[in-house]
Amino acid sequence: MAERMTPEQWDRLVAGWQPSDVDLMRAPILHDWFPAWRRGALVVVGRVSYHPTAPEGTPMQTTPVLRMAGDESWLRTRREYYRLGAKFVRNPVQEIAEKVFSERTSTPDEPWAPHPGFEARDHFPDLPLPPPEDDPPKA
Repeated sequence: MAERMTPEQWDRLVAGWQPSDVDLMRAPILHDWFPAWRRGALVVVGRVSYHPTAPEGTPMQTTPVLRMAGDESWLRTRREYYRLGAKFVRNPVQEIAEKVFSERTSTPDEPWAPHPGFEARDHFPDLPLPPPEDDPPKA
C-alpha cells in the first residue's frame, strides 16, 4: 500500500504538480467508476484492477479525492494515485424497460415464453427429468 503524502508532496500537489508516468504506471485502475459524496468529501467508487491488496475486480471506495485530472484520466487521494478507466454509465429506467420489453417473445395475451430455441436442459443440466406422462384416460 502506498504511504501517506509528505508535506512536500502535498505542497507540490496544491501547486498544480502533475504525476509522473512512473507514478501512473504504478497506480491501480478504477473501472466503472462514479463520484460520490461521503461524510462531506468527494470519493470515487468503482471496481479496482492492479491494486496491491485488493483482488482483481473488487468493488471499492477511495479515500477522499484531493485532486482529479481535468480529462478524468487519474486522481490523487491522500494515500495513492488511481488511473481512471471507463466511467459508470447509468441507464434511465425507461431505456432499460424498453430494452427488456422489446425482447419479449410472447404477446401480452399469452404466458411468458423463453426465446426460440431455448432448452432448459442446455442451461441447467442438473435438473431432474420430468415424470413420463401417463396415457390419457379412455372414455
